[in-house]
Amino acid sequence: MTRQKGPARRCSWRHCSAPAAATVAFQLPNLLAGSRRDYCREHTRQVRVAKGTVVVARFGRRQPSQVGSADANGGRRARQVLPTRRKGVVS
Repeated sequence: MTRQKGPARRCSWRHCSAPAAATVAFQLPNLLAGSRRDYCREHTRQVRVAKGTVVVARFGRRQPSQVGSADANGGRRARQVLPTRRKGVVS
């Protein structure tokens, strides 16, 4: 027996009928802390900049990640490599 696909998830943003592209979890200090919502690609970009938001799942086609975003490094922040200062040998 073949399982049928369920209906596509829709964006949780008010009056948006676009299909959801990601699930966003909210943590403190966000007022929606403890909840998760599905958002389309455009609304995910808007919500992601707020404090206390974490993208926990993406669905659909993979989009190229933006340079410098936490998602580009597997959720880790890029560490800046600083040049080391070496003591010169005085002869």
